[in-house]
Amino acid sequence: MRGVLLAVQYASIIGLFIESWIIFRRLKSAPLSYLFLSCLATLANNVGYLFQLLSTNKESYLVALMFSYGGRVWITLFLFLFTVELCKIRFPNVLRNILVIAHIAVYFSIITLKKHNLYYTWTKFSDDGIFPTMSHGNGLVHDSFIILQLIYIAVGFTWLFLEWRKSKNRETKKRLMSVIVSFLIEFIFFSIHMTKPFELTRFYDFTIIGYIIGAAVMFVSFFRYDLLGAREIARDFIIDRLSEGIIVVGTNGNIQYCNKSAKEMYPNMEIDSAKIAQEIQAAAQSGSNININSRVYAAQENELTRDKKQVGKLYVLIDTTERYERFKKEKSDLQMELRLDPLTGLFNRNGMEHFSGLLYNEALKSEKSLFVCICDMNGLKHINDNFGHEEGDRAIRKLSQIIKETAGKDDMAFRIGGDEFLILGIKEKPENAVADFCEKTEITIAAHNSAPGLPYKVDMSYGPLVKKLSGAPNEFSDLLKESDSLMYEMKKNRDAHIRR
Repeated sequence: MRGVLLAVQYASIIGLFIESWIIFRRLKSAPLSYLFLSCLATLANNVGYLFQLLSTNKESYLVALMFSYGGRVWITLFLFLFTVELCKIRFPNVLRNILVIAHIAVYFSIITLKKHNLYYTWTKFSDDGIFPTMSHGNGLVHDSFIILQLIYIAVGFTWLFLEWRKSKNRETKKRLMSVIVSFLIEFIFFSIHMTKPFELTRFYDFTIIGYIIGAAVMFVSFFRYDLLGAREIARDFIIDRLSEGIIVVGTNGNIQYCNKSAKEMYPNMEIDSAKIAQEIQAAAQSGSNININSRVYAAQENELTRDKKQVGKLYVLIDTTERYERFKKEKSDLQMELRLDPLTGLFNRNGMEHFSGLLYNEALKSEKSLFVCICDMNGLKHINDNFGHEEGDRAIRKLSQIIKETAGKDDMAFRIGGDEFLILGIKEKPENAVADFCEKTEITIAAHNSAPGLPYKVDMSYGPLVKKLSGAPNEFSDLLKESDSLMYEMKKNRDAHIRR
C-alpha cells in the first residue's frame, strides 16, 4: 500500500506539472490565470506532502508541512477566483485584496505555529503507521480557515450551477459541467479527509486523491470539451485589445461587459453603470458625439439576439477625434473663406453680419464704446469709364490697403458693397477716436496718392462716429445709418478722383 500511494503521489506531481504547463502556454485570460495559480498551488501542496510522507522525524515533517501549506493555503482561493472570472461575477477588487491578506495571515500562523496555538492547539508526531503522521488540536485560525474554504465551495458551486442553467450554448454547458464535476470530486475527498471514516484516512490525506482525480477530469476536459475555450479566449483576447470601446448592455439597462478600452474611458463603470449606459444609448440613437478626456467618440448601437430574442445591446465607441478636429477645421476654413472678399482680402458682407454682432455684444457687455465708420470710394465710375474695369478693381484694392492701414490694430474692416466699406472697433478711450481716425486717414490717402504709378487719385468719403451703447432695439442699424449720413455729407464736398 505504501508503494502504491507513493506512486500515486509522484504521478500527481507529474500530472499537475503537465497541466500547469499546458495552461501556462495558453495563458490569455483572467480565468486561466487563476486556474494556473491554482495548479501551481496544488503542485506545491503535493510536493510538500510527498516530503511529509518521506520524513523520518518531527522536524523534517514540520518543514515539509509548512512547504505543503505554502500551496494548500491558496488552492481554494484561486479556484474560487477562477469561478468568479469564469462566471463573469462582479467581484470588488477590495474584497479580493482582503481575501489575499486573510490567506497570508493563515499561512503566517502556520509557519509560526511553534510560538502560539492559533492554528494547532497541540501536536503529537507518530511514525508507527505506513506513513508518519502528526495528530493535532484545531485552533481558532484552523477552524476559521476550514469555514472559509466551505464558503468558497458553496458560493462557487452556486455560481457555476446558475451559469450552467442560464447558458444556452451546448459546448459552454459541457465546459461548465466538467468544472462542476471536478470541484465536486475535490469536495467529496475533502469531506473524507475531514471526517476520516476509515482507517487509511488516519495515515493518508485523501484531499490529495481528490486533487489528482479533479485535475484528471480537468485535463480530459481541456481536449474533449475545449475547457480552455480557445475560440472564446481568442475572441475575448482580441476584443479586449481593440482601441474601440466595446460595451454590452443587458435588458435591465446595466452594463454586463466592457473591454479594456471602455474601462479606460469610464473608470467609474461599476459605480455608474446604468447612467453610463443611458448616456451611450442616447448618443448612439441621436447621432451625437461623446466627449471624454478631450477625445471625441461616436457611438454605434447593435442588437444582441439569441434564438430570435433580444438579450441586450452592444455599443461600439469609435475614437473620431482626428476626424472631428479635421472636420471642424475644414468647416472653419470654409466659413472663413465664405466671409472673405476675394478681391481685397477684407471681410465681406457675410463676415460683417457675423462679426458685427459679436463686436456689438462685446462692447455692450464691457460697457465700452463702439467705433463705426462707413467708407465710400470717390470717383470709381470715372476710373471705370476712362481706364477700364480692371483698373477700377486695382483702385478698389488700393483703397482697401488704405483702409487696412487706417483702421486701428484691433479694428475690423469689411467690403460691404462694390466700392463701399465698413470699419468697426471697440474703443476704451473714445474721446479722440474720431479726430485721430480722420487725421490718420488723410495722411494715409495723401501718402498713397503721392507715389507714382496711378493715372488717377484714390480717395474716399467716410463717416466716423463713436458711441457708448445702451442696448436699445435696432441700435446697431441706427449707428450704420448715422455713419452713412456723415459719409454722404463729406462726399458732397470732395471730388479728388482725377490726378492733376
